[in-house]
Amino acid sequence: MKKSTLTLASWVIATLLFTFTSCSKYEEGPGFSLRTKKQRVVAEWKATSFTINGQNGLNSSTAGVLDCFSGDQFSYNITGTMDIKWTFEKDGKSTVVVNSDYNTLDFENSMLNCTAIYMDDAYSNTENTTWEFSSDKKNIEITYDDGSKETWEIIELREEEMKLKMTDGVDDYQITLEKI
Repeated sequence: MKKSTLTLASWVIATLLFTFTSCSKYEEGPGFSLRTKKQRVVAEWKATSFTINGQNGLNSSTAGVLDCFSGDQFSYNITGTMDIKWTFEKDGKSTVVVNSDYNTLDFENSMLNCTAIYMDDAYSNTENTTWEFSSDKKNIEITYDDGSKETWEIIELREEEMKLKMTDGVDDYQITLEKI
């Protein structure tokens, strides 16, 4: 009797483990969570990775060489950083805050003086939106105040990390968010 009970218990545990690990709704998991999808989404998040067509969107650098008015050349390096925070609330409201700081090249003065002259260009934008899951809960649908919409496919939805991707026309966006 003990042997058959042990065998049955082992079979049930193995079946449950196989079921929970093989039925993940999202490409990168998790296969099983005790928290609902909504409970995992509702939080304040910070982007740790953001790519546009495979290019880093959080930190960028563009270097080059330009001709001066005198005929000589000079080198330049334009750099920038972006910070993205995204808050999802239980009632379906959400807020996206984007802060960026880039140095831009003052082309005319740089070409006149034959040296790179930079200007700081800071940008901050806050968008109040609403969010909801698609009917199959594989996407998060964002609606902006102006009525425009975005659909982000959920790649991973864990307690502390969420990965989303979206295609807009010819541009592919991917973002990895970590809970703050």
